[in-house]
Formats: sequence, structure tokens, C-alpha cells
Amino acid sequence: MADSPIESLAQKIEEPIRHLQAELVEIEYRRESGDQYLRIFIDRESGVDLDLCSRVSRAIKDIIDASGIEYDHLEVSSPGLDRKLIHDRDFVRFNGQPVKVKLSKRFNGPRQVVGVLIGNSESTITVKNDQGVFELPRSEITVVRLHPQL
Repeated sequence: MADSPIESLAQKIEEPIRHLQAELVEIEYRRESGDQYLRIFIDRESGVDLDLCSRVSRAIKDIIDASGIEYDHLEVSSPGLDRKLIHDRDFVRFNGQPVKVKLSKRFNGPRQVVGVLIGNSESTITVKNDQGVFELPRSEITVVRLHPQL
């Protein structure tokens, strides 16, 4: 099965981003108010600043343009304080941090769990809050975000 154009782009820009001591977190490609946005979210342990975003943008712009993906606006930024946890490395890095987990409608349980991420495996993540410990199947999770308000 062929990669989508966005997955293919991610593979192409990961190395130049890594070369700048940052990591590719996510690519968002969406239409807003009639314009097409291509958002590249990056992170690094020491944080993301405007200078890093500018350097990453310059390093990947030609690769993006050569990929044939059309966009009106290119944005490179931090994933923010309420960043999505997507990759296994995210669950390891942010273990012990507060999270908000949204679950699918077919999940037989709460649709949202807010608590502290205390574990993860290939098939589940574990979140603890005042109501107890929840072992949530990854197959039923729609999104996991850091939840700094907790």
C-alpha cells in the first residue's frame, strides 16, 4: 500500500529537521477560510523558539515544494502546551504528566478521561485520576493531549 502524500512528505523532511536537533511531531494539512494550510509541528527537549522555526522552514521549504503538495500558507511551530501524544516515544517522554484522552463512541466506557498518564503498552495506555485507574485500549482512542490545566 502506497503512502499518502503527507506520509511521504513526513519521511522526506524528518532528516533535515533532525539535523537541526529537533523532531517532527505532526503534519496538519487542512483548508481554512478557503485557504490551504500546511502546518509542520516540531519539538525538542530544550523547547522551540522562533529562530528554530525559521531555520526548519528554510531547510524544508524546497523539499515541500518539490513534493507537489499545494498550499497557500506554510507554518512551522511548536505543538503547544496541549500537544497531541502520537508516537510511542511521546507516551514514554510524557509518562507522569496530566493528559486528556478522548475515546470513540463505540468504547464501552467514558468518552473522555482526564488524569495522569502512568503507563502504556502496544495496545493500551493507563491513566489515573480521582475515580481510579483506567486502562484504555489504543484502538478506541481518538486523541490524547497533554492537559496542563490539571
